[in-house]
Amino acid sequence: MIVRDIPDDVFNMVLVRLEHPEIPSSINSLSPEDVEQVIDAITSMSAVRASADVSVEQFISDICESLRQQKHLTSDQEPRLHERLARALTIEILNVKAKAIALSNEHEHLFCTARIFTDVRPVYGEDATAPPAAMTITHILKIDYHVAGGRTHEIYLGLGSGDISELREVLDRAEAKARSIRAVMESTKLPFIDPQE
Repeated sequence: MIVRDIPDDVFNMVLVRLEHPEIPSSINSLSPEDVEQVIDAITSMSAVRASADVSVEQFISDICESLRQQKHLTSDQEPRLHERLARALTIEILNVKAKAIALSNEHEHLFCTARIFTDVRPVYGEDATAPPAAMTITHILKIDYHVAGGRTHEIYLGLGSGDISELREVLDRAEAKARSIRAVMESTKLPFIDPQE
């Protein structure tokens, strides 16, 4: 586990990066990919802990026990991992972000992906054996969404050209409202957390 194995000075720099994500910095002894891997691992653990609503101490104990059972952690490695996880998982901004992620996922259905399939369909007159009298374009919007337990479901919706314009207007309006709310929040000096950024 890279969180356990990286040198102390490098781990300390990762913690600084987690505490101050607004400050761009590089960590010379780690590749950018490895830095992101460590940050993603810690951020993911923080989000899982927030969702499970358990104490930091209990969460770390559970991780260590699981790693010991899988023979990925020895008794002499455990104190170092325990101390590092305790330091990382008590970073306030990280915990606030984890709670924001958990809160934003508190919905019965969560959007996963979407695709639009476009078809040309023939329109026949009274005589079905004659060539088509016209053609029409149809769109099918497929939305995949998560339900409780992490399972994915899907729904298919037929759309016309007017529906696409209406959807675009609704999405543009949602973005405009989000920008407006952000502008209002700037005056409060409270940080804004977008779980998907």
